[in-house]
Amino acid sequence: MEPFFQKSCKALVDSPNGSAVWWHSLPLPDGNRINGHNPDKDLQLKMWGAMQIAEEHGLAGKKVLDVGANDGFFTVAASMAGAEKVTAIDKDWSTWPVNIDYSCRTWHVDPEVVSGDFLSHPLGVYDVVFLLGVLYHLENLPSCMRRLRSLLVDGGLVYVETQMSQIKSPLPLFEYASDIYPTVAIQDKKNLALVGISNQLFPNEPAVMNLAHSFDFDCASLSGPSNAYTRDNPYRQFFKWIKQG
Repeated sequence: MEPFFQKSCKALVDSPNGSAVWWHSLPLPDGNRINGHNPDKDLQLKMWGAMQIAEEHGLAGKKVLDVGANDGFFTVAASMAGAEKVTAIDKDWSTWPVNIDYSCRTWHVDPEVVSGDFLSHPLGVYDVVFLLGVLYHLENLPSCMRRLRSLLVDGGLVYVETQMSQIKSPLPLFEYASDIYPTVAIQDKKNLALVGISNQLFPNEPAVMNLAHSFDFDCASLSGPSNAYTRDNPYRQFFKWIKQG
């Protein structure tokens, strides 16, 4: 069996479980990789690298919540990195939870898989939350921040990955996604009723920092020379929020 955190793959496999689409390029134990939607088949591995979590034992003994878990790459990765418990939550996807179930069976991991809205669904308390590709879809950021605080132990971590506004300003600004103005990405108005499909607010970096400060999180940018993900995707960034006691 090949390791989960593979640096290369033998071949790309189209939808091994017959699903219409795979968003994550999930490694497979035989050294192949699922042919995910993004042209960059290393995308999720680069995202993991941007979080700077050690592949071996980096989450040992931790309870981890993966919000918007989708096909399950980060859920499986957390398990492989030694997490004591992993909960994956998502909704509204035509391939949920079919794909994540396949991912977990393939790698012989057994997370808790929940279908629902993380803002309201009963959940436990966690040491680490993954909020990857979620922030700019949310209609109510204050509710999200209060919910994150309630889900985390003191000193708990939130890893945030988000589409970023390209407005350069020392002031915290949110760019309102639009189909009629040239925003950094479209709003997709026809899907406004589907959480996680349409876009809402794209922050600039001061806005991310200020959002964290408003709800008593310390915030650090994870951009830098070791972050191949942001280097290849300059409109997207990673941050680490730490819950203050």
